[in-house]
This record gives sequence, C-alpha cells and structure tokens, in this order.
Amino acid sequence: MMSGLFAAAAAAGAADAASVTFYQAENYGGRQFAADGPIADFGRNGFNDRVHSAVVHDGRWEICVDSEFQGACSVLGPGAYPNLGAYAGRVSSIRPIDARGRGNRADERGRNRDARATLYEGPNLSGRSYALDESMPNLGATGFNDRASSLHVDSGYWIFCSDAEFRGECRTFGPGDYVSLPGMNNAISSGRRIANDYPYGDKPDWQRGSMRQSQNGNGRPY
Repeated sequence: MMSGLFAAAAAAGAADAASVTFYQAENYGGRQFAADGPIADFGRNGFNDRVHSAVVHDGRWEICVDSEFQGACSVLGPGAYPNLGAYAGRVSSIRPIDARGRGNRADERGRNRDARATLYEGPNLSGRSYALDESMPNLGATGFNDRASSLHVDSGYWIFCSDAEFRGECRTFGPGDYVSLPGMNNAISSGRRIANDYPYGDKPDWQRGSMRQSQNGNGRPY
C-alpha cells in the first residue's frame, strides 16, 4: 500500500486545475472528488457526511457541517489532511476563501459570520481555524484541543485557558490579531467571552506585544 505522503503527492499531480480533493476514507482512500469552486450541498454528489480526508492543492478552503456553509466550520490551508478530525464524516458544504478569511460575500467573516473570536492552528492566522461566538468549555470534541497558535478577536474580551472548563493557566484577549501565543501556544483547551468592555482595572495598551494581561480561571488578574 502506498504511503499517505505518496498518495497525497499523486493526488496533487492528478488534480490538474482542481484546488482541493476530498476522499471518502482516511489516508486518501476510497472514492474521491475534486473541486475548484464552492459546493453548497454535498447531498447532490453523494458525499454528504462521507468525507474523511483531503488534499488542498491551492488556496484556503472553508468546510462546514451543514449545507449552504452553515453550522460549525473550519478552514483548511494548503497541505495534506489524512484525517479531518472532528469534521470527519460530517462535511456538507465547502467554499474557497481569500487570504483574509472571507468567503464569497463581503459581509461574512472567515468560517462563521457570527464569530467573535477565531483560533488558528498555525502562526500569523494561518492553517485550520475554529471560531467561537460565546463559550467553549472543552475543545477536545472539536479537533482543536491544544492546537491553537494564533488568534483573531473581532469584538469583546475573551478568556482562554490551558485546561477544560476554564481551568489551568488563563489569559484575557481584547479585539485584534494575535499572530502568536507565547506561553499559550498549542495549549488552549477552553475559551469564553467574558465581557463586551474591558472588565478589569488599568486597561492595558493592546498594541504592545502579542500577549495580553494574564488572568486566572476566575477572570481575576494574577
């Protein structure tokens, strides 16, 4: 049996102009189909809730668990994905997005139009992403536990913690881009929005440094 890496390379060569190829089984096995544009409903091609692996040849692609790009979504950057983790067997729609994480409509942000904070697997807001609009006490079921390396906060103030249920080491982040997460890189297991306005005294200068003020699990400064 050819290795996963060789299979991915072979798929890339066979895809020609296609930007992404999806597979019915893990490690690029089973039936496959290629796409170079949005697909709003996998039910029309017999692949609804059947995709388990993928190869992204070019660009960044949003994958969603419901049709019409609804429900939980994630972003795949260029590369080979032998297992789609929490999205395996759940994908129902896909579409390409531009470098700033926007879909085809200018009023939508990234992977979820209602999101207020988005975690990224790679530095500089790159790679797969996972968006939150309120609270996620345990990232273990999402495929994003201990995976985040950068963060974008649309609005509000958010606390992210190294353990589930908002325990362990926690830090608060305000609106902006965090291209790296020193001290929390690949360590975030839970997160929640805690306020619309800065909830502590002595609001820091958010433009200085990529890390914001440290907090404990109860949202109080160390």
